[in-house]
Amino acid sequence: MAQIDKNAVLFTANTTNVSPAQVIQVLSLLIDEQCTVPFITRYRKEKTGGLDEVQIRAIQEGHENYLEREKRRAYILETIKKMELLTPDLEKKILKAETINQLEDLYAPFKSKKKTKGQMAIDAGLLPLSELLWKGEIAFEKLLLEAQIFLNPEKKITNIQEALNGAMDILIEKIAHDIELKEKLRSYYWQESHLVALKKEDASGEEVQKFKDYFDFKCPVKDLNQKKTSHRFLAMRRGMALKILKLDVEFNQDRAKTIIESNYSIASSHKNYNLMEQIIQKSFNNYLHPSLDLEIKTELKKLSDEAAIEVFGINLKNLLLQPYLGPKAVLGVDPGIRTGCKLAIVDNTGKLMFDTVIYPHPPQNDKKMSAKVVRAILDKFNVTHIAIGNGTYGRETLSFFEEEIPEIKIGKIKATSISEAGASVYSASDIAREEFPDKDPTVRGAVSIARRFQDPLAELVKIDPKSIGVGQYQHDVNQARLKTSLEGVVESCVNFVGVDLNTASAPLLSFISGIGPVMATNVVKYREEHGTFKNRAEVKKVSRFYEKVFQQAAGFLRIYEGENPLDTTFIHPEQYKNLEDWAKKNKLSIADLPKNKDLIQKLEIDHDFVKIVGEFTHQDIIKALKSPSQDPRTEFKSIEFRNDIKEINDLKVGEWYPGVITNITQFGAFVDIGIKENGLLHISQMADKFVEDAVNEFKVGQELKVKVIQIDGDRKRISLSCKKDGNLLDNVMIPVSKNAKNPKINPEAPLKNNAFASLKNLRVK
Repeated sequence: MAQIDKNAVLFTANTTNVSPAQVIQVLSLLIDEQCTVPFITRYRKEKTGGLDEVQIRAIQEGHENYLEREKRRAYILETIKKMELLTPDLEKKILKAETINQLEDLYAPFKSKKKTKGQMAIDAGLLPLSELLWKGEIAFEKLLLEAQIFLNPEKKITNIQEALNGAMDILIEKIAHDIELKEKLRSYYWQESHLVALKKEDASGEEVQKFKDYFDFKCPVKDLNQKKTSHRFLAMRRGMALKILKLDVEFNQDRAKTIIESNYSIASSHKNYNLMEQIIQKSFNNYLHPSLDLEIKTELKKLSDEAAIEVFGINLKNLLLQPYLGPKAVLGVDPGIRTGCKLAIVDNTGKLMFDTVIYPHPPQNDKKMSAKVVRAILDKFNVTHIAIGNGTYGRETLSFFEEEIPEIKIGKIKATSISEAGASVYSASDIAREEFPDKDPTVRGAVSIARRFQDPLAELVKIDPKSIGVGQYQHDVNQARLKTSLEGVVESCVNFVGVDLNTASAPLLSFISGIGPVMATNVVKYREEHGTFKNRAEVKKVSRFYEKVFQQAAGFLRIYEGENPLDTTFIHPEQYKNLEDWAKKNKLSIADLPKNKDLIQKLEIDHDFVKIVGEFTHQDIIKALKSPSQDPRTEFKSIEFRNDIKEINDLKVGEWYPGVITNITQFGAFVDIGIKENGLLHISQMADKFVEDAVNEFKVGQELKVKVIQIDGDRKRISLSCKKDGNLLDNVMIPVSKNAKNPKINPEAPLKNNAFASLKNLRVK
């Protein structure tokens, strides 16, 4: 094991609440042994102490954050050293800094490529004068006399006012770059400052009214610094990006002045108190406040991003792991009006068998011929399930099938509305073009709808997760962070379910632990050339499928009806010999083990076997042998929407409707109740009890009954409730305008002081 930085271990342990010993084991597996997170989670529990995937990913991220901080620390030290400005005291402070913000505070005075006013004043020899002013031991008149000594025309200090201005510039920057003061102010800002949003005077366009709740909005920063409210900041930030809103962090100037004066023990008894007031004000206005304003907005953005990405990840996971139909032939329907409804038949493996177009809707309105075509292909291909996209005219298309196909009425054939979010993205993708080069994108869309009904996970992995439609503000958050997170979710789901090595597509295989896109393509190519795999070990014949790749991937690859019955389970091949030895010892065949409950029970209580494989691994082996189905997902169950509603005007306030959740955000859930428009179930209407987090109450794909409590026909908005007596207006928090605001801070405002006015006529003898 390579030596792991002790400080990295302690940092990661503190940020993840995992023991240092477990952190060392995880980092060793990740770094030294090049193991994937899914592999470590499932097959290295003995080493990690049974840490779950969330904890292991947190350790991975915590270690990366540590490395990022140390990389920045090294850069700052090296840069200041090259400038020949690194003092022992400064080096000590840089090495001691615990956060990126603290490091940046220390580096701030050295960032500017050109000299600041304070630095030029020091070069002009005004540092002693600034110290006299700082101490406040001599009266103003005497300070002016002292200033004469520092006149230096060569350095552009030609009069007393310029000397005093230079001395003040030194002190302004002294306060601005005081690390301890800034840290103290930072703490106060997070507790006492407010974020203020105002409508910009020149704001115009269709988007403006969407942000009306923030036209005169004021909220404590500490209230926004929470995951449950962080979506508000993303909303305001979008308004700012669209040049509709102006955002400012507001902090009381008198409070700031008091904090700064207290930090330096500056009192009104200071003999140049008026000048010190101006120095403090300018340091605050020009440096401290703008810096903390930007920092708070940046930190709120990070928190909001993390919260939005977390919700997106949870929704995506629930969507990918939603109930599936399985290997059955399906008729996929991509609804359309003028261009017709595209039909695609896929067999039980997802292979396209037939496609055509029908025109049951206006302007053709050929329902009779359309029904005849549908019945003919249903009969020819023996299809019992129909998946209909829920986009434009989706509900009307479902009604057509229900009304015109007798087998649906009697329950012999099931027609189901399926989310088509992302189907158009897939149909225009390289993957779809490669798979169906001679087919129209709409046909590819119908195929995608049919396949996602058969196996949502296998089909949705082909689509960029951002296009699936289960997030909030996904285009506003950090795109690199979002991509990494969502790819991690997809990887987690694919490995949680496992894949059939003989049927899985290259996109699906690419997410299996250790494989990746290139290797996945190699596997599919080998399968096409040599036929199906008979056992897991055979996959090592694939080009570049090395032993390490096999170790990481094998347990997640299934082979049904192969040579080894253990190949259908999650049991890793590295445990096969242990099981074979146990079977031989008990005078039985390994093939008998998965089928015999008595033998499994015998293995379960065999303490000697536990000592060989470890307690966690033993539990997983027993679980794999006992499980009747290796797919942890449940089977699909169709939801029955009300037949008496076709559009928003058919809804009635106060009535209950069956629905299914299509998306969850921090403020509520969107529910499909069988019409084009989804309704909003606000978090305040989710239950009779208080709900703090919508994600903890519901999940994407969940069925529920909701009551319509408000309909906005003009904006096509439907408000829903799960409460027995839901009333949206009694529960939704509406932002309250704050008319009384602290005075605005203007960094450009001129300093005002009577002492300066007298300088105009002052003549020094």
